[in-house]
Amino acid sequence: MTEFLEAANTSPAGGSPGGSAGASTDLAEELLGLVQAVDGVHSVYPAQPLWQSIAGAALAAVTGETLPLIGLTETAEVLAVKVRIGVNASRPAPAVTREAAGAIRRHLLPRAAAVEISVVKLGS
Repeated sequence: MTEFLEAANTSPAGGSPGGSAGASTDLAEELLGLVQAVDGVHSVYPAQPLWQSIAGAALAAVTGETLPLIGLTETAEVLAVKVRIGVNASRPAPAVTREAAGAIRRHLLPRAAAVEISVVKLGS
């Protein structure tokens, strides 16, 4: 289940330099599905917290756009993936984050990926 904050994004990917926005969105949707399928993940939050992106939050409020749930940043060497999740009490948070990161890395093989997963809420 995905829990949205006040300004959540139905377009789960930010644009990526050097790639098409559609391909980035498709990949972000695939990765979102992988993360949501991990036992213990009860919610996925926007990749960039509102307080870190005041300009983005203001733009989202004005335009009605929502913030991306999966952050993707591509360089020539690596794809950086940023995810913020809520974890329920059924499993330890470190085990859940390791499993989610491993699922993302396996999905992206042979592409090099730097995966950052933050637990922003514990409990259901």
